Amino acid sequence: GDTLQEFKSLCPGLYLSVMDNANYYFFTGGGTVLTAIEQGSPYGLKPVQALMATGDR
Repeated sequence: GDTLQEFKSLCPGLYLSVMDNANYYFFTGGGTVLTAIEQGSPYGLKPVQALMATGDR
């Protein structure tokens, strides 16, 4: 939450322009790193899957 709040305060126009755009995904780390550790792999994470799918194009 803190990372997104900082991004929003530093770049409000950019934040608002991509907030509802399906081509953007906000990946801030934090709890995501813990989830990867709990799962034993980062490959189940949505941001990682999206990056890998983009590489297939």
